[in-house]
Formats: sequence, C-alpha cells, structure tokens
Amino acid sequence: MLKKGKRMAKRKKVDFNLASEVFEDASLTDSFQKERIQKSLVLIEELKMNPYQPRMQIDQSNIEELANSIKENGLLQPITVLNNHDDTFTIVFGHRRVAAYEYLGKSEIEANIIDSMENNNLILSPIVENLQRKDMEPIETALALDKVLKMGVAKTQENLATLLGISQSRISKLLSILKLNSNVLIDMNKINYKDVTVLSALNKVQDNIQYETFNKIKYLPREEALETIKKLLLNKSELFIKRIIRGNNSIKINTKGIKKEKRDAIYEYINKIETLLIEDK
Repeated sequence: MLKKGKRMAKRKKVDFNLASEVFEDASLTDSFQKERIQKSLVLIEELKMNPYQPRMQIDQSNIEELANSIKENGLLQPITVLNNHDDTFTIVFGHRRVAAYEYLGKSEIEANIIDSMENNNLILSPIVENLQRKDMEPIETALALDKVLKMGVAKTQENLATLLGISQSRISKLLSILKLNSNVLIDMNKINYKDVTVLSALNKVQDNIQYETFNKIKYLPREEALETIKKLLLNKSELFIKRIIRGNNSIKINTKGIKKEKRDAIYEYINKIETLLIEDK
C-alpha cells in the first residue's frame, strides 16, 4: 500500500504503434502450440523476409515512430521467426519491429524461434500481421487474400476467415476493393486512403461514376462519406444508369425499374424498329 502523501510513479504512455505489436501474433498461436519454440537473441543480419510478405514497402515515418517507442519503452513482444537450419531465420511476425531495430542501429533482437512450421501458416502469417496494422494498405492486403484463395490455401472466404481469426464480412469488404474503378485505386494510393468500409460501400456505386464520387468523399469523415454514398444509391436519378448497350451487331436495352407506362412506350418504339428492319431486307 502506498504511504499517504506519496504519489504513484507515472506510467509511461505506450502508443498504438507499439502496443498493437503485442497482439499481432495472436491469430495463429494455436497453430504454433504443437511446434517447438525457444526464445533467444538473433542477429539482424541473419534474418530473411517472409517470401509471402505482401507489404512492398514500410512507411518510414511509422518506423521512426515505432523506433522511438521501442527506445523509450523497450520491446514489448519478441519477433517470431522460423529456423531455416542454415544459420538464417525467416521472419514470421515482426517485420516492422526489425525495421525499427535497424533504424536504431541495433545488431540483434529478441525472437521466439520456431523449429518447423507448416507452409500454409507461413503464407498466412504476413496477412495476419498486416491486418493488425493501423497503417494497413488495403490493396496490398486484398491482393494477398485473393492470392491465398487462388492458391487453394483456403477454399472459401468463410474458410479463410476461420484461419485468420477475423470475420468473413471483413474479408469480403477487403476483396471488394479489387473491383473498384482503376482511377479510384490509383487515387487512393496517391492520398494513402485506407478506410475499407467506405471503399467497400463505394464498390456498390456504378463504375462510370465511382471516381467522381470518390473525389467528393475522400476527405470526408467516415459517417459523412457513407451517408453520401447511401443517398446516391437511393436516388436513382443520380446513378446515370446506362440503359442502352450497343454492340457491333446488337443493341441491349435495360428497362429494370422503369414505370410501366414508359416501358410500354419503349416497346412501341421497338416494334417500329423491328418493322423497319424487316422492310430493309
């Protein structure tokens, strides 16, 4: 018990960047329980990147922030590595922590060393790592999820959700990003846009006005952006639905949602067109 008049020592504030590192290894823990794990210091120069790591580059400002947190608070969670049995180790979890240690000029880092590991877990581990990041790149993660499904590591989105320990709806939202208009994808990369919920909602907007809509909402708070998209979807007159599709030898007319009177008038015009085509023979 503290004596009266004495103050409790002020606890250091640990930011999200560092604290989240503790939890990133959680989803695949059950898979590792049966493996032989030992804790030891490993040389940074002996570490290899996970060949399945989807992240192409790590934001330098975030690495500096994490490095400063580690310098002040220490390493809260050892990295996890796979022993390659050739004096090298493959990083399973902790790519950002390793980058932060390199930034600090350190030569070794504490690691949980796994003696062996199923290849599927090595494929899934960097996705788990990325999903925990506040600076997660949605496109990179979506591409990684898509690759895992195409490789057959997981047969369905539901199966993949179980393996990763996340909801199937989150996986669906991430994968939907890959269907967005290419101009939207380019622009969201330029401005580092990361709100998966908004991007998933934007995918419901017709392709030919997605980019225009994205420019309207990209700097809005999430709720305002979602409300803007919702209103657009509810207002059919703003959707600019493409009713006529012309091919080389055909014309298709979409009458879905059109009132009966107008639809009947369109059919009358179609009958006249058919008569003209017959007369032309």
